[in-house]
Amino acid sequence: ATGNNAFLHVAGLVVQSITNVRATVHRARKSIIAFGLRERQAVSVSCDLTGEDMYCFLAKVVDVVMPRIKDYKGVSGGSGDGNGNLAFGFPAETVGIFPEVEINYDMYPPKMIPYIDVIVHTTATNDKDARLLLSSMGVPFYGKHVN
Repeated sequence: ATGNNAFLHVAGLVVQSITNVRATVHRARKSIIAFGLRERQAVSVSCDLTGEDMYCFLAKVVDVVMPRIKDYKGVSGGSGDGNGNLAFGFPAETVGIFPEVEINYDMYPPKMIPYIDVIVHTTATNDKDARLLLSSMGVPFYGKHVN
């Protein structure tokens, strides 16, 4: 996204349409010439979901998106950080499966649809409890469960 802000614009639109929450733009703190990065240059977008928006997004991911992914095994059992936070991601092809993106697919240039990382912060103190919580919400897990 360093050369063209159109990628970040599309990413912000996609994230906002999927989550129903305004996307926040993150800017570089300092210049790194080797990466072609300038200070205060926009580098990513994100949004924090809480309350009803969070539950709606998670339900949409579990009930609509995950079942439609071909050969999807689930979230890796070792995806936690040891403190009860779990992460998983969706490649650009999969982001197109979200209903809000799929219905307006012509609005987003296909080569500009972003990869999306989802980080679930839970009140659990370890990964085992976090997996148990998300499993009860319908998130599938595969592989060895690391705690």
